[in-house]
Amino acid sequence: MANEWNEIGERLQGLGLKLKLHYEQSGPSEMPDAFNKLGTALEDLFKTAGNAVKDDAVRTDLKDVGHMLADAVTNNLNRASNEVRDWINKDKPESPKEEPPKSE
Repeated sequence: MANEWNEIGERLQGLGLKLKLHYEQSGPSEMPDAFNKLGTALEDLFKTAGNAVKDDAVRTDLKDVGHMLADAVTNNLNRASNEVRDWINKDKPESPKEEPPKSE
C-alpha cells in the first residue's frame, strides 16, 4: 500500500511541475508563495500517509473500513436493484394461476 501512496505522491509532484510550467509561461516569473506551501503540504501529507500504512494497526483499520465501505456499497446497490425490480413489476399483470385438476 505504501507503493500506491508513493505513486500518488510522485504523480501529484509531476502534475505540480506541469502546472508550474504553465503558470510560468503565462504568468509572472515567480510562483506565489501559496503554491509552494501547497506543494510542500501535499508532499508532507503523502509521506505521512506512506509511513502510517506501515503501522499494523493503521493497516487493520484501513482494511476494516474498506470492507465496511464495500459492504455498504453492495447493500445500497442490492436495495436499489430490488426497488427498480419492484417498480418494473408493479404494473405487470400477474400470470394466471393454474387451478388444480378437479377430482371426480
